[in-house]
Amino acid sequence: MEVSIQSSNSNHSTKSELEKDISDLDVSDKKNGLNGSANINNHSNEKLNTLKKRISSGKTPNRTRETTKAKRVRFFRNGDKFWTGYLVAVSNERYKSFDSLVEDLTKQLGERLNGAIRCIYSLDGRKVEKLDDLEDNKSYVCSCNNENFKKIEYSSASQIKARLSKNGRPLSPMKNGTTNGTASKDITSVVYPRIVTLIRNGVKPRKIMRLLLNKRNSPTFDHILSAITQVVKLDSGCVRKVFKIDGTPVTKLADFFDVNDVFFAYGNERVGNDDFELEPDESKAIKQTQKTLKNGAVRNGPKPKMPVKSHNDTFAVCDDEELLVSGGIRSESLPVDIQNRFALGKIIGDGNFAVVLKLKDKLSSDCEYALKIIDKSKCKGKEHYIDAEVRVMKKLKHQHIISLLMDIDTTTNMYLVLELVHGGDLFDAITRVTRFSEAQSKIMIKHLASALAYLHAMSVVHRDVKPENLLVELDNDGNVIMLKLADFGLACEVTEPLFAVCGTPTYVAPEILMESGYGLKIDVWAAGIILYILLCGFPPFVSPDNQQEPLFDAILSGVFEFPEPYWDGIGEPVRDLINNMLQSDPELRFSSEDILDHYWLMNEEDFDNYL
Repeated sequence: MEVSIQSSNSNHSTKSELEKDISDLDVSDKKNGLNGSANINNHSNEKLNTLKKRISSGKTPNRTRETTKAKRVRFFRNGDKFWTGYLVAVSNERYKSFDSLVEDLTKQLGERLNGAIRCIYSLDGRKVEKLDDLEDNKSYVCSCNNENFKKIEYSSASQIKARLSKNGRPLSPMKNGTTNGTASKDITSVVYPRIVTLIRNGVKPRKIMRLLLNKRNSPTFDHILSAITQVVKLDSGCVRKVFKIDGTPVTKLADFFDVNDVFFAYGNERVGNDDFELEPDESKAIKQTQKTLKNGAVRNGPKPKMPVKSHNDTFAVCDDEELLVSGGIRSESLPVDIQNRFALGKIIGDGNFAVVLKLKDKLSSDCEYALKIIDKSKCKGKEHYIDAEVRVMKKLKHQHIISLLMDIDTTTNMYLVLELVHGGDLFDAITRVTRFSEAQSKIMIKHLASALAYLHAMSVVHRDVKPENLLVELDNDGNVIMLKLADFGLACEVTEPLFAVCGTPTYVAPEILMESGYGLKIDVWAAGIILYILLCGFPPFVSPDNQQEPLFDAILSGVFEFPEPYWDGIGEPVRDLINNMLQSDPELRFSSEDILDHYWLMNEEDFDNYL
C-alpha cells in the first residue's frame, strides 16, 4: 500500500489555494453587487487585496512557515520481502510522540500484522526509539510482539517486480487480477485459515511438514511461496514450484484453499515421473501429522462430568436472598468518591481475596455497577497481580470485555468499580442447560474470539479463560445474546515467551505444562475447550475424579474424540474449528483472528461462496 504525500508548505500548492480563494471572492462580490450591502463589498475588497499581496510576495501564513517539513518514511513488516511497504509523512506536528506513531502504524497496517507493533528497526537492525532517529527518504521495519528483527531484502514495488521477473517466479495473481485467463477472487473470499501438509523435495522417504495459512501470511501467491520456503528449507533455496498431491501444478492463490491440503514443494529441480507416488512411510507420516475427526467413536460408561466450579470473584448478579445485604461492609467505610456517587447494594460474589457488591448510581437509579473490593492482606506476595489487573483493564475498551469505570487504591484495599452483567457466568448457564445449540454456541464463541483478538492485538494474554470468567446477558427466553470476558487477574503483556505455570487445569494448554515457553495462543486453546463443552456438556480431556496427573497426560497427548451419542447432529464445520483450536503445536494452532475467519462463523452468503 502506498500513499502520495504533498508537502504542506509548498509555495505552489499554497498559491493555488489562494488563487482559488480570490476566484471565490470575485464570484461573491458579483453576487453581492446585485443583492449585498456596501459593508460586505468593502470587507470582500479588503480580503481580496490581502490575498493578492500574499501571492505576489510568495509568502505563506506564519504557521505554515514555522511548520517543519515532514519526513518521507517507508515502513515494512518484519520478514515480509514481498510487500512494497507503507509510506508515511512523519512530523512532530502529526505525531506528538514516538508512541503515537507506533499506535497509528498498528492501526493503519491492520491485517498485515500479527499483533501490535512493539519495535521499529532500521534496515541494518538498529532499534529506533524516538521520532528524531527517523531519517527522510529512509526505510524501517515494524516488528510485532516478541519477534526478533529479520534481516532480509526489503524492497520497493519496482525492485520486487524486477527481482521476481529475473528469478522467473510468477507475479502474484492478486496483483495481476488474472491467472491463465481466470479472474482471481478477492482475498476475503479466497483465503481462509487452514493447515496444509507439505512434502519437501528430496530423497525418499521425504520430510513431511505442516503450515498454517491465513490472511496474515497468505495475502498473495508470493507470500505463500515465501512462507513455504521458510518451513521446508530446501537445499536449493527458495521454493519455485508447488504441486498438488495428484501432480497438478499450483498456479494461483485459490489453489491453496480448495479441497486439496497436501502439496509438494520444489525449487528449480527437475520433477521426476515417480515424484508424486508416495512411499508407505510417507503416507503413514502424512496420516500421523493430520488430526482426523474421530466421529464414529462410542464412549462407554457414564457421561463425563464438568469440572467443579472454581471459587473466584465473579461479579455477575446472583438473586440468592440468603446472601447478606452488604456482608458487614458499611458505606461509610468506602472511599469518599464511591460514597458520593453510588449507593451500596448486596453481595453478588465472594472469592478468596475479594468480595463483590452491587452499586447503584445515585444520579440515575437505572445504572447499576459492580464494586470489587480486594483485601490486600490476603494477597501477600501477589500484589503484582493486582497491579497488572488494573493496568491492563485501564487500557481496554471493547464491547465484549468488562469495563473498568473507577479504581481507588488504599492502604488496606483496592476498590474497582466495574460494569455489571445481569445474566450470571457461563459456568452456571452450562450447569442449567447442559449443552447449547450450534446457533447459541456460535454467538458466544464469536464474542469471545472478538474479545481475544482485541487483547492479542495489544499483545495482552488473559491466561485464565474459562466459563467462570465469561459473563452472559440473556433475553426473556433465556437465550444468550451477549458474552463478555472478565477477571484479568492473571493477564499480562507478552514481550517474550512466558514460563509461569498458571491457569485452571481443565483449560490449560500443553505448552504451559511442558514449560517450554508460551504466548497468546494459550487463550485460543482454552476457547477451544469451552466451545467443545458448549456443544456436548463436558470437556474433551477428562480424568477419573478430576485427578490432575491423568488429566495433564491427556492434554499433553493432544488426542480427543467427538463421541456418540453426545455429538450426534453436530456439524462438521464446527468440529473442524475445534480441531484447529486444539492443535498441540502453537505454530499450527489457529489465532483468535483465524477463529473469526473460519467458515463456521460466516454468514450464509459468505459460507455459500466458500463452498
